[in-house]
Amino acid sequence: MKNIDQDIQDYFETIKTFRRHVHANPEVGPENPKTVQYVKSQFENLKDITIVHGAENAGVMIEITCSEQGPTIGFRGDMDALNLCESSCETHLPQKENFRSHDENKMHACGHDMHTAILIGFGHIIHAKRHNLKGKVRLLFQPGEEGYGGAKKMVDASYLQGVQNVFALHVWPNLEVGQIGFRRGPFFASVDHFLVKVNGTGGHGASPEKASDQILAVSSMISNLQSILARKISGLDQRVLSIGYINAGNKTAKGVLPKTAEFGGTFRTFDENVQAKIKEELKNICEHTAMAIHDDCKVEIEYTNSYPQTVNDETMAERLETVFSTFIEDENLFTDYTPTLGAEDFSFMLKEVPGVLFLVGTTPSDMPEEKRVFLHNPTYSPDERALLYGVQAFKKIAFDFLEKK
Repeated sequence: MKNIDQDIQDYFETIKTFRRHVHANPEVGPENPKTVQYVKSQFENLKDITIVHGAENAGVMIEITCSEQGPTIGFRGDMDALNLCESSCETHLPQKENFRSHDENKMHACGHDMHTAILIGFGHIIHAKRHNLKGKVRLLFQPGEEGYGGAKKMVDASYLQGVQNVFALHVWPNLEVGQIGFRRGPFFASVDHFLVKVNGTGGHGASPEKASDQILAVSSMISNLQSILARKISGLDQRVLSIGYINAGNKTAKGVLPKTAEFGGTFRTFDENVQAKIKEELKNICEHTAMAIHDDCKVEIEYTNSYPQTVNDETMAERLETVFSTFIEDENLFTDYTPTLGAEDFSFMLKEVPGVLFLVGTTPSDMPEEKRVFLHNPTYSPDERALLYGVQAFKKIAFDFLEKK
């Protein structure tokens, strides 16, 4: 940790307590009220602090006023967890250190507990240094990133009004502790969610000819949808289709052909024209497949353009190359990192204000490849030393933009 500022190193244990509290008390959805209250409690008694909270599902904005007038720079940290049962394995750090999730059906498996702790810790560090800075630092504690568009709610609540630039990080297990990755331009993909419902005539398993068999219809649709990627979209275009939900019938009535069946999933891409093509082809394939199975199969489709592409501002990304090189060695700073087909609602903020989303490594360098897991895994346990690099990165950005010359 030789390149981490001493004030951050001295604060490490406290930042860990922020992370462990949030990890043990996960909240899912668009509100995260307990986490919001916890965040507010960390700043309520400090001077030169403005706390804005109250807009529906928009989290909390905390602004630090520095000693002189200047620009306002925003920093986003998302707070929500996932519906996931956390590992209770004795080697799992939260289990060993007694901060495993208190809710068996919720877990911070995407690292948002790390993001929240980093933003709180950064806020305290910058607050202590505010007399060396000009302008304002705006901390954006965002709920509902996991499918609820919390970033757009913050935009709609005018929390970015007056902000010159905005930055966010995401912890990343494909990078090691001490490594940072980002790129200019498109970085995270857009994501569209869809739900396909098929209604028809139910019946007896012994007489399928008297029913329209909605299970056969949806299973055929799922198979046929892959032809969109294989034959309707150029192989040069990055895109992926994933089915994450299917439901039909009752496991206690296996001889009954249900009258309804449904499935859902996501499409991800980096091209708006591909987005439009996929939406059109999804409708065509599902309707024609249903018709081929039975005239009574009727299709309903719910399709949502959820998150746009996350596009890093090229000028800001170039500037961060210089900022990060002050504490990250060349071999650990990846400025042309491979884009991911994951999606991020920070994209809504970047459509309003130029900025950058970057990745902070969380995997120990000595961890064997076969033991490394990605996000949304019940055993995901980031190396907490990554908190230091997250706070350091935000601090370096703030000083680069706001330090008195």
